[in-house]
Amino acid sequence: MKHLCIFICLLFVNHFAQAGTTLSPEQEATYKRSLDQPAINTIREYIDGCLADEPEIGYPCKLTVDSEKGRSIRERGIDKIRGRFMVLRVAPFDSEGDVAIRGDLVTVIFDKPPHWMFTVSVVYQSEDRFPAIWGFYLVEMTAEKQQQLVDNLSAYLKDDSFTR
Repeated sequence: MKHLCIFICLLFVNHFAQAGTTLSPEQEATYKRSLDQPAINTIREYIDGCLADEPEIGYPCKLTVDSEKGRSIRERGIDKIRGRFMVLRVAPFDSEGDVAIRGDLVTVIFDKPPHWMFTVSVVYQSEDRFPAIWGFYLVEMTAEKQQQLVDNLSAYLKDDSFTR
């Protein structure tokens, strides 16, 4: 149920941003509360760890023996993840098969130009549902559409209470 509330709240933000409208005070409060969840905090901690001079984390921060060349954050440039980010969407996922994996796909946009956007896969490990980052995937859209989104979100991207 908690995931459903968070999903609906973030869906509002995404919808209003595309429409160029502002959120009501109630929607703003709900959005801000939705940012205090383990997946979002884990993304912030992961980014901070990846920005370190000598990151102690592997893929997707840096290339490892098991990762595909050219897909790590460091290979693409850590300048893309500098600054704070706003959460645009959280979508839960479940995999089926030999190994069941549950997690969230979290779409974020960074507050610094050119406002890179990523979908981050966060999986929950063990019964304790410990969040772990499995991937950072660049969201590709036309420059025109991205600029329109940034323009519509500008007030929120400049407000630290809406970003992490």
